[in-house]
Amino acid sequence: MDEKEQQRMIQELEGSDRQPGKKLGLMVSIVAVGLSLFHLYVAGFGLPGIGSRTFLLIHLVLGMVLVFLIFPFKKGLGQKTIPWYDLSIAAITFSIGVYLIQRQEAEAIISARPTEMDLIVGTLFVILVIEATRRVVGLPLVIIAVLFITYFFLGEFMPGQFYHSRGDFSRFIYEIVYRSNGIFGTPIYASAQFVFIFILFGAILESTGAGKMFIDLAIRSVGKYKGGPAKASVVSSGMMGSISGSSTANAVTTGTFTIPLMKKVGYPPHVAGGVEVASSSSGQFLPPVMGAAAFIMVEFTGIPYYEIIKSAFIPALLAYVGILFMVHFEASKRNISGMDKSEMASGKKLLISQGYLIIPIFILLYYLVIERTSVNAAAFYSIIAMIAIAFFAYQFKKGLGRTLLYAAIVLAVTLSMQYLIGFVNQGLVGLNTLFGISFFSPEMIRWRDPIFTMILGGIIVALLFVLFQRTAKIDAVPAKYGMTELISGLDNAARNALSIIVACATAGILIGVITTSGLSTKFTRIVIDFSDRIESWLPNFMVTDNTQIYIALVLTVFACLLLGMGLPTTATYVVLAAVIAPVLTDLGLPVIVAHLFVLYYGVLADDTPPINLPAYATAGIANAGPIRTGVQGFKYDSAALLLPFMFAINPTILLITDASAMEMTWAIITAAIGMATFASFIQNYMLAKYNIIERITAVITALLFIQSDVITDAIAFSLFILLFAFQLYKKRKQPVQTARSN
Repeated sequence: MDEKEQQRMIQELEGSDRQPGKKLGLMVSIVAVGLSLFHLYVAGFGLPGIGSRTFLLIHLVLGMVLVFLIFPFKKGLGQKTIPWYDLSIAAITFSIGVYLIQRQEAEAIISARPTEMDLIVGTLFVILVIEATRRVVGLPLVIIAVLFITYFFLGEFMPGQFYHSRGDFSRFIYEIVYRSNGIFGTPIYASAQFVFIFILFGAILESTGAGKMFIDLAIRSVGKYKGGPAKASVVSSGMMGSISGSSTANAVTTGTFTIPLMKKVGYPPHVAGGVEVASSSSGQFLPPVMGAAAFIMVEFTGIPYYEIIKSAFIPALLAYVGILFMVHFEASKRNISGMDKSEMASGKKLLISQGYLIIPIFILLYYLVIERTSVNAAAFYSIIAMIAIAFFAYQFKKGLGRTLLYAAIVLAVTLSMQYLIGFVNQGLVGLNTLFGISFFSPEMIRWRDPIFTMILGGIIVALLFVLFQRTAKIDAVPAKYGMTELISGLDNAARNALSIIVACATAGILIGVITTSGLSTKFTRIVIDFSDRIESWLPNFMVTDNTQIYIALVLTVFACLLLGMGLPTTATYVVLAAVIAPVLTDLGLPVIVAHLFVLYYGVLADDTPPINLPAYATAGIANAGPIRTGVQGFKYDSAALLLPFMFAINPTILLITDASAMEMTWAIITAAIGMATFASFIQNYMLAKYNIIERITAVITALLFIQSDVITDAIAFSLFILLFAFQLYKKRKQPVQTARSN
């Protein structure tokens, strides 16, 4: 499956089987590439003489225009063109965007007295946002949005704490459309300011051929072990997921290669698909990108991005450790062997021939973790380096002397830009007078010195790798990279971002209703009252000082799973971060703990049928049923089911306490053993099949490891050693089986 087929499959899964002709297809690609270039420009040089509100409007409106051009009114139409009504809707959406940009400084808007036309346009805009969401994300989020809007207007008829008397139509449109409480609130700001540039980073990285290299490296690393292809799927999906904003795109990209290998060594189709679902979805835990959630979390919590990814790092690794244990126990149950060495590429050859593709990731981490530059700047510099490395690696392999001349010219032009940029800006300012506008400013383009460093470094890295290949006599052809591949990456980035853009816009409506209706200030009281009622039903020996928070955490789990069955992870997190996370913090949890707790169960819920796009993707590759595949995906992710409770009760593994290195190490070890034991409980197998007493012992052991104090850890370790010893005894009594080979 080539890149075009993968992108078509992703679009079909998200609701688009439209294949327009060349002219209309070119128009769509121009808008998509333009949107990506706009965000790349803003990340590198700042806003081009426009305000932040205009920036958000361009981000959302162009995203919605693309939705109406790419996604049909309903699935399965098989359209070969873009019908007139969708072209009209796209044009109306664009016109409304222009209107909103022009009206943002109007006296009526500033004074909170919108005109009748403002209300009409605002109403139409809300409808278009919801319709765009329906086409890309599906009905569940739309239904929830409609319920919230209905609640806003019927609040005076609601009982108790849900009562409010603010259901005025004019106020609703003004707050949702013209202020920063609704559509243009925190979610869409995070989407525009942070999320898109990292989706762009991942799409361009994928266009360089890095995805295939990650898979080959993962197969080389773990392919020879028991159940090797499945473990390679976990590792490669983790590597791709750490920098990809889309679990569906991750599942298609890695699953295309890993699922056939898993089936070949003996995994049933639905199990192979389920492993890939869990591995791809859990990539939303992994820094530095964490899907879209890390950036939205920055806006919700005010915690610096570096602190968030630092706290998320160890739990994310533990989540993947849990999946690896699930895969290992499955392979042991089915007696599945690893791959033969002859089927795997040479690790040395891989690193020398394509290792340069990893360099941009290290550059990204350097700027984020060591330099601690802005998120946008880190992504921008990494993209520039990535393009330079990929382009010149391919060109140097074709011809060393001629490419050195190209490199010299590029470096000369880049170096001179810092001096020429002033003249360019003066020319742009002259266009204001020529066209009677005030768009361009004297600092329209602000040159960044690291750009030259990134290009120079990229050329040097590419040259060194080609020289290494010649020295090692490795005749490997680097992946082709030129203007076609770059444009493809820019195009795919915009398309991959659409589901997040519209989901964030609709999530903003939900937050706007919660804030404007006053529900946000009442919800803590509602949950506390409900927890007190449940606590009163419990026997006295079950009631402790922490009972209330335990009940609130369990209620949060159910809320996450319920919402996650129909919403994408981003929308689930945004809603629960606005409603539930403040409740958890009011009950005593640290802010980062509350938000990571909500995020983790939102991601786990993303694997639950019936709305589980990664499962549909992997099921298509594996030739299995999507519901059955989705259930398996949730099963493999369930090893991390207890992880959020572990860091909620003992946040040491989030690296936010004053614990010593020894205490941190101990907390990580006990968490890992607890997850391994819970994985064995789910699989009903460790070294041999469990009987009922062993299985009960396994789940009790895992639960005891959650508490993480001296007494519970001692009991848990004792039970684990007894369980392991008895399993070892049973295994030695069993007849030796010949492993299933591939």
